[in-house]
Amino acid sequence: MRGLLSSLGWIAFLALAVLVLLFYNVSYLPQQGRVARLQQEISMWTQQVTELTDSLQRLTSVSDTIFNRTFRFDELFVSAESLVLSPQGKMLLRDVAPQLKALDVNFVIIGHTDGAKPPVGSPYRTGWEYSAAAAAAVANELITLGVGAERLLVCGAGDTKPLVKKGSADARLLNRRVEIAVRSR
Repeated sequence: MRGLLSSLGWIAFLALAVLVLLFYNVSYLPQQGRVARLQQEISMWTQQVTELTDSLQRLTSVSDTIFNRTFRFDELFVSAESLVLSPQGKMLLRDVAPQLKALDVNFVIIGHTDGAKPPVGSPYRTGWEYSAAAAAAVANELITLGVGAERLLVCGAGDTKPLVKKGSADARLLNRRVEIAVRSR
């Protein structure tokens, strides 16, 4: 009788072990796969929240801005090297000039570059000079369109305030820009 009870005990123990292994393989392992997928998704959403937070900080840092218009170099100039306004660039500025005249406040024109050295053979030694020259070209066109020169402030920011921190061609294109801003202070 004792042998039978001992055998039944081992059989019950083995049955319980099989049930635990079945539970582990059927329930627990698929859960681990789901957990890994959820962790990847959480990581993706965390990255997007970080990017949105950075964008929000950029927006709130310019919260005192009444008017802000930004144009990329390729929208304004025949070529980034020449800083000569294209017909399209002149048309864009012609559209903005009446709004600036109507505001009756001072405003700033800020040139930005992408961190690359000025084009070979250009008269500009640094990104600061290059960005200031781009802003000055826009200011001169606005003066031609009837905006009072006494209301303008021209600044060259160089590469100190990039929109995109990566060094790809698209990032460089976005960072080369001229910003026209009217601030409340």
